[in-house]
Parts: sequence; structure tokens; C-alpha cells
Amino acid sequence: MRVVSIALAILMSVAACSSSEKECTVPEGVNPDWIKVIRCDRDYSLLVTERDDAIFSHTQTLNWIIDTEDENRIYFINTNEFLLHYFFATAYLDKPGLTPVGTHGEFNILNYRRENRRFILGKVIHYSDQELWTLEMSAGDTASAEMIIYAYNTVAASIHRGDELLYRPVSNDQERMLDTISSSIPVIRTEEVFLGQSYQPLNKVVGYGRLQFRRVTELAGLPVGPTDIVVLDRVPNDIALVSGIVTSEFQTPLSHVNLLSKNRGTPNMALRNAFDDDELRGFEGELVKLTVAPQSFSIEPASLAEAQSYWESMRPSEALVPRFDLSVDRIIAIDELELADSIRVGAKAANMGEMTRIPGTAIPLPESPFAIPFAFYQRHLEDNGLDLVISDLVADVEAGQITSEQLRERLFALRWDIFRAPLRQDDLLSVTSAILSRFESTRALRFRSSTNVEDLAEFSGAGLYTSAGAKLADGEAHIADAVRVVWASAWNLQAFVERDFYRVEHGKVRMGILVHPAFQSELANGVAITNNEFAQNRPAFFINSQVGEVSVTNPTGQAIPEQLLYYTWYEEPEYEVITRSSLLREQSD
Repeated sequence: MRVVSIALAILMSVAACSSSEKECTVPEGVNPDWIKVIRCDRDYSLLVTERDDAIFSHTQTLNWIIDTEDENRIYFINTNEFLLHYFFATAYLDKPGLTPVGTHGEFNILNYRRENRRFILGKVIHYSDQELWTLEMSAGDTASAEMIIYAYNTVAASIHRGDELLYRPVSNDQERMLDTISSSIPVIRTEEVFLGQSYQPLNKVVGYGRLQFRRVTELAGLPVGPTDIVVLDRVPNDIALVSGIVTSEFQTPLSHVNLLSKNRGTPNMALRNAFDDDELRGFEGELVKLTVAPQSFSIEPASLAEAQSYWESMRPSEALVPRFDLSVDRIIAIDELELADSIRVGAKAANMGEMTRIPGTAIPLPESPFAIPFAFYQRHLEDNGLDLVISDLVADVEAGQITSEQLRERLFALRWDIFRAPLRQDDLLSVTSAILSRFESTRALRFRSSTNVEDLAEFSGAGLYTSAGAKLADGEAHIADAVRVVWASAWNLQAFVERDFYRVEHGKVRMGILVHPAFQSELANGVAITNNEFAQNRPAFFINSQVGEVSVTNPTGQAIPEQLLYYTWYEEPEYEVITRSSLLREQSD
């Protein structure tokens, strides 16, 4: 790490004191580790960094420290050199007679969590899309309103953009103090910042493909394939395997489309008005390389050799052979299952069974769920001669004796035959008896796909299959229809194409069903993962939630869900607000 000499630090301080307001603090050719006053954009540009773990793109971050034990001196830090405040404090501020900087853990607890802290810590962020300049504290910082106001006034008085500076609260506790704070300093809420963003990187990787433009309403009639990168006018509910996605609407990071992209290892981004973007339109129909990076994206021509190498790298080197066991021939309560039973009832049902076995915790689960095993699906195929239809179809595909249009037509016919074929009466009786023994006949139920080609190490299979709803009060036929809809979805075009690309052996695919009550009149719904999507070095749970029954994974229009990072690395858990629910804001208005 570079260390500025004491003489140079003095030179910069003198320059700051003697300069006119329009002059810069830092002399030409000097690259400092810190300065006390920022007088121009060049000063600022020498110190900022474009962080790879920034929650918002098109941003520049500048760390600052106020030393309350040394005449409240402020230090604007070269954030490229000192990404964390602690590193700078260790290098420059561990002075005799003052509270020691200490270990990293001691520094964090004292200066983020205690009122008697030595340092006030924060950052100035420039949002270039909106030309906003904000002062922000850490999500886990317990600074009082008075401390935040003092810090804002100190920073604003020492930076050239002080009259433009706004305070943005990033945690719930900081938001609660806004009434007090906003009467003294200008503020901006997180949702205003989010709505002003133009670029959203979601899966930050590189992809190769032929650039295609589609309206979401056209996807069924004009499908895209594994070697395409597609630009969409909206966020789709679902999409076939593609080499990359660009949407004109912003997505939620835990949307179905983004989870598919992460599982597939393909780039995914949002760019406002992408569908009419001149740069992207200039590559329409061309083979391109798309790079989705934290702060920006790039698109450029690609060679066929590069693209073929990329496509091949996405595929397993050998065939994936799904395992199945047809020996279990009865309806099974979920609490009887464990992960090993995925070869009998599918991954979804087995995973829920595993959740019931986690010791020392009470994870809320649907009431009295049960599984319909693979054996019921297998009997349905064999009783109606459909196992032979599947074998012939797979053989023709493997021999290359079928066109894309023929594949589409034959898969449609297969699904229709699975749905129309009569369900064995004793199997239907087993299902309805299981329902009656657990629920009122008027209870709405969900029949959810659960296959042996999901959650594999080499293949996720997320979102490829269909779930259905029914209640027994509407008649046994409705239950039979729901079961057959789920079974038939094993052979939808998207699932087949994606399995084929990943070399999954189609003939060994089996479908089970997880059955549980449907949730009615939800107060809220959400999705969570135990991973910080933005910064791996700051452990957190990432939570997306929405009011009522409005979808989180596939929101429509301007229904922006709440997005939170629940940090687990602080002394006490804290959470950072990325966006608030747009629907909750409308209700409060």
C-alpha cells in the first residue's frame, strides 16, 4: 500500500487553506491517500472507487472519517487504496494519547455501534444516472440523529458539492429518525434513488449468442433458443434456455428469470428502454459477446469459434442420468421423507421432508403436505401406452431425425395424450382419500411438480414444470385434471430443450407431485436466500417481499417489491433497505 509522506500531506493541507474556492486541493500529478477538503471534481475523481460490490450501478464511492478525539478532523480517503475505513485508520490515525484503533473487530464495534466512538464513519456516493450526491452511513451504524446531522454538516462544508449533498438512510433504524433529521438537513429516500437508475446488473457474467429482440407476448410464437441473447420489452414470467437476457424493465434480484440465469450461468441485466436502445439495435441479428459488469455493460461482435466454445462450456461433458425408484407405491406424508427419497418422489417433496427434520427450529410449513410418488406417474404412462410414445420420440431426437417444428408438435401431442388419458381409478381414490383425511373438501390445494431432474449438481431444472390448483368439493375430475396437468408438464418444449442442452437422459425423467393447501388472503409473500448477492465478504440474508398476493418472483408493471439485506456479521443483526414496496407506499399515501 502506498503511504503519502508527511511533507506531502502538509502541502495538501496548505493548498486547501490558501486556494480560492474554484481551485482544486490536489496539485497536478499528485495522487494522495487522503485530503481534508475537496474543492473540485478532479479532487473527487482522484479518491473515489467504482465498487464491484455496490448495490446500485453507475455509482462512485468515497469513504470519509471524522476523528472526534483530534479536533474533529475530517479525512476524505483514497477509497481505491483503502476500501475499508479500518485500513486507513490503522495506517494514519493510530496516534499516541488517543483511543487505539485496535483490531478490526474492536474498531467495528466501537465506531459503528457505540455512542462514545472515536470515529464517525461514512461515505459520499455519486449516482451518475440521476446526478445525485448522497451521504450514507453503514446499515449497521447506530449513530444518533444528532451525530448524523453533525457528520452531514461537516462533510458538506468540506466538499465542493456540499450544496447538492443529500442524506440517504439505508436501514430501518435510520429511516425511523428521518422526521428529526429532515428538519435539519436535506434527505432522499432509497426508493427515489432506485427509480432513477438506468442500468441493473443481475447476473454479472459474460455470454455469447445471436442478439434477438422479442416482445414478451411474442415468445410463444417466435421462440428463442440456447444460442440466443434476447432483448425483451418486459420481464417475462418464464423463458426458455438462452445465452443471455436484457430486459427493458428492472427486475427483482430473486425474480424467476434471474434465478434461472444464475442457475444456467448466463448473463442477465436490465436497461431502461433497452428495446429501443440504438446501440443494442445496431447488433440485432448479429453474433455478439455480452459482458454484464457491476457498474456497466459492454456488447461487441464475436466470432463463431468464441461462441461455440462458450456454448460447449455451459454443457456437462457427459450425459446426466436421472435416478428413480418405483418401489414406493403409496401416498406418503411429507414428514416421512428425507433428501434420499428424491429418487422416489422428486426433489421438491424430498426437500420439504428434509426441512421437517431440522432440529431445534420450527420452520413454518404448509399444513399436512403429502407426496404422490413416481410409481403413480409410471403406471399412468404404461396403462395408456405413453411410455412407448416417449421412447420413440427420444430415439428420433437422438438420431437427429426430427425438426424443431416436429419436436414442438409431437411434444404438444404427448402432453395432450397424458392429460386426456384416464387416471387409474384406485390411484385417484388414493389421492382423494389422502385429501379427505387431512383437509375439508372445500380447501383449495396446490399440486406442485417434483421431478428427479431438479436440484442436481450439474442441472437445476428450476421453473421448468407446471403446478396446478384444485379442491375436492369441485369433484374428483378436478383432482384428476390437476394431477395430469403436472405430469404432462414433464414434456413441455422448454423443459425438453433445456434438458437436451444439458445432456439429460430424457427416458429416465420421472414426475412426482407435492400436495399442500394453497395460501389464501396472504398479508405478504416473499423469497429469501442465505447469501449476500452483492458482497460475499459481508454475510447476509437477501430477502424480497411484497404486500398481499402480488408476485415477488414475477412482478408486473410498477409493482416493485421490498428488498432487504439482513446482515449477520454485525454484533447484532441489522438490515439494509434497497427498495421499499411500491404498493405499500401507495397504500400509506
